[in-house]
Amino acid sequence: MGLKVAIAKPDYRIHGGYEIVLEQIADGLRRRGHLVEMAMLDATGDPTSHLAVPVPESLRRLLPEFFNHANLALRFEEMDLSAYDVVMSTQPPSYAVRHPRHLSLFSHHLKICYDLELAATAAGLYPGELLHQGADIVREIDQAYLTPELPILACSKHVKQRFADYNGLVDNVGYYYAGIDHEYFNYRGPSAYRSPISVGRHEFPKRPELFAHAMKHLPEMEGRIVGIGGRTEAVKQIDTYLTYQHFVAEKEVNDTELWQKLVFETERLEIPRLERELAARSIRSNVHFTGRVSKEQLVHEYAHALCVVCPSYEEDYGLTAIEAMAFGKPVIACEDGGGYRELITDGVDGFIVSPTGEAIAEAIRKISDPEVAREMGRNAYRKSREFTWTRAFDQIETALLAVSA
Repeated sequence: MGLKVAIAKPDYRIHGGYEIVLEQIADGLRRRGHLVEMAMLDATGDPTSHLAVPVPESLRRLLPEFFNHANLALRFEEMDLSAYDVVMSTQPPSYAVRHPRHLSLFSHHLKICYDLELAATAAGLYPGELLHQGADIVREIDQAYLTPELPILACSKHVKQRFADYNGLVDNVGYYYAGIDHEYFNYRGPSAYRSPISVGRHEFPKRPELFAHAMKHLPEMEGRIVGIGGRTEAVKQIDTYLTYQHFVAEKEVNDTELWQKLVFETERLEIPRLERELAARSIRSNVHFTGRVSKEQLVHEYAHALCVVCPSYEEDYGLTAIEAMAFGKPVIACEDGGGYRELITDGVDGFIVSPTGEAIAEAIRKISDPEVAREMGRNAYRKSREFTWTRAFDQIETALLAVSA
């Protein structure tokens, strides 16, 4: 007889990659005979509703993630899931849920208060001292719930290592790898090695601007930025700025400043003037922004890419890399790319490079050799065969059964 499982998750009213992963997990467990239901808490309402003291709106606006995290922790702790055999928590701070049989299927910490704290401060996204104080409090809150008694299954080795680094937890933390979409995993359609592409949401710190910078070192190629996000317009403006700096001003741009400063300060770059000067010289960018794409279009982009560039900073897992490999495409990621580093064998199925436009461009240049692209592509495809949903279901089900015993 199967288990009655509740999947606890904050509901941010979005349907992104992680939501798709959870749907796959829930459906997979149902096919194995378990009753699985989502236990969601609205995370878009008042971020201070359960806090003991009133919070001025001015302070709430300065650090909204901090207040929402503390508030949600209290709400999850009050959640009554006693009707279920086992609870599987997911995104932070759903691990605050109280249940005697609880598995944390862990995706990430509140990263702005952990591994992104310094980068966010450097970018000026929050008042530095306030963020540091908030991060200290968030870590204290988390430490009360993330204990040696809680079984944890992290979404990658990289996230597992974060528990050792930040929480001092090792023995109770395992890891699993999510599988690949069935259609991607079994793709047998047309394929070619054409343009380098970068796929993902345009948010901090996905760093599509580093890919745009790389393409300025490769003026003979077209690069394709696939997808959209809250910073798409800023990235487009940065691409204009980079086009001007490389092909008119002939000046280099510091990559750290690019993704930590300039992409947030595009109003000072005089973009309309740069656009006029580029137009007067008939200079066009060699980066194409596809905008939002359908699944069918995304399949086409993967299948016809020369390689896939994943420039994110401190990624939790890196599913994009495995999707690309399923299409036989070499992958380029950065040394500070987090989970990507454990998925790519440098020089075999892709490259791990310094987080600079020039280093990314050099890796693309190597892959542009047809023999290199094909050999790396074959290796990448073989690597992708390891990432099946069957293996992920086995790992998750084993952990659930151990918790429920």
